[in-house]
Amino acid sequence: MIHSCALKNGLNVLIEEMSHVESASYDLLIPGGYVCDPVGKVGAGLILSDLISRGAGSFSSRELSEAFDDVGIRHGEGIGTDRYGFSGSMVGDALGRALELVSMMVRDPHLPPEEIPNIQSVLLQDIDSLSDNPARRAMVELTKRYYPDPYNRPSLGERDGVVTSDRTTVLDIYKRCFGPQKAILSIAGKVKRDEVLALVEKYFGGWSGGSAQVPQFGQSPAHNYYHIPYESSQVQIALASPSVRFNEDGYYAGKIAVSLLGASMFGRLFVELREKRGLCYSVYARHGSTTSYGTVTAYVGTTPERAQESLDVLVNEMQGLSGSVTQDELDRAKTNLKAALVMGEESPGSRASSNVTDWWFLGRVRPLSEISAEIDRVTIDSVYEFLARYPFRPASLLTLGKNELAVPTGLIGGGR
Repeated sequence: MIHSCALKNGLNVLIEEMSHVESASYDLLIPGGYVCDPVGKVGAGLILSDLISRGAGSFSSRELSEAFDDVGIRHGEGIGTDRYGFSGSMVGDALGRALELVSMMVRDPHLPPEEIPNIQSVLLQDIDSLSDNPARRAMVELTKRYYPDPYNRPSLGERDGVVTSDRTTVLDIYKRCFGPQKAILSIAGKVKRDEVLALVEKYFGGWSGGSAQVPQFGQSPAHNYYHIPYESSQVQIALASPSVRFNEDGYYAGKIAVSLLGASMFGRLFVELREKRGLCYSVYARHGSTTSYGTVTAYVGTTPERAQESLDVLVNEMQGLSGSVTQDELDRAKTNLKAALVMGEESPGSRASSNVTDWWFLGRVRPLSEISAEIDRVTIDSVYEFLARYPFRPASLLTLGKNELAVPTGLIGGGR
């Protein structure tokens, strides 16, 4: 059973007791993220997400790290598109210590200015590494062109933003974002509700401050074909098209449809492009969504000689899914999706994460029985209904390589 409540300061708390395990996990989400970085300072949030663990409360950076290690807490801090995240796992008895340390980071971080140059150096190396990772660069470049600002910002930041962000910039973001209102703390594992609530009140009850105003998702740019000249023996092909949103009607039909194409080595794209034809070294299709938007992305990594055929076959396979799904394919995809749910149910980390995600998007936690029933209701006809609504076109197409490719007819609203 999942218990939910809100502290007087606005912090939402979710607790799931799992008596059959010995560990516990926490997941804390705070509104903010890349979309809340100041204009011209994209990457400042990345600096903050790293800096925030380098000393807090009465602990120096090293002492804070040792405090986590002393009781075996495996933890991580990070930033996403529209949020900051703190997560960790430990034996159940160490949960109190974990919450104490996390509360120090969010309530009283040192944010030492002398650490910023080292963080900037690492981030700039990551940006520079795109030249050695064309597959990653292709997806970054597609994101810039497919999504509306500020949701098109790269997850690794921008060079100018990283270089020009100082402690004043970082401190301003911290003051704007790091408050309890709209934040969500999810805890799962070998815990007792009343004991956890007492710990949360002790360490987070005095937390004060407002909450970041996350920008609304705006109108996406018109679909188009973008080519980036790049001298290489490889060609990167990436496309993105609109899809079903999180928990929207037909959501699981959409997830299953995309998994039939590219979720594994048994997906149609892998079998057709790589196994049967030997066209590429990497290919996949994925579905991602929030309650504001849904996107299907597909990727092929190949050679210049096989790039055009790879693109043509990729699009043909995606367009050919409607009308060709077999019951065996559907049953396998549904079984794999439900198996992931069952395995996640056994992990406190997975439960803490899925619970906080549900609350973040929906303001409630969906019982596993509800999700399982939704998956069971997916039929071949409902997959076709999804494909009629979201036929993987129009799409935005990006290629990274020596030469442009011919766009398959109708892919972006017109061929060439």
